[in-house]
Amino acid sequence: MASAGPSEAQLNRLWGAVCACAGTFFLLWGLSWINASVVNEDLQNSCEDLHTARFPFEKSCTHGDGTVEGANSLLFEGVFFGSLSAGVVCLGAAFVIEGVRRK
Repeated sequence: MASAGPSEAQLNRLWGAVCACAGTFFLLWGLSWINASVVNEDLQNSCEDLHTARFPFEKSCTHGDGTVEGANSLLFEGVFFGSLSAGVVCLGAAFVIEGVRRK
């Protein structure tokens, strides 16, 4: 088996990064759905001020004293949107490199 050239190795690393970012994104999306639909399923029964979001899934309650229950953390949302952004950037770079190689 012949060894891959530098551009081929770079392209393989980019595709690996795209897969890792997509995997992280979908894992966190699934976890947010589980948190909103399973863990916090009955939150609306005990909450006066219920907030819901669809991307990423979230169901949270703001109590009268200002505390929030059931919300996604800033770190969670940062990694969620960061993995989405990094995956799109790596995918774009992989397409550009592949397009240049084919010309």
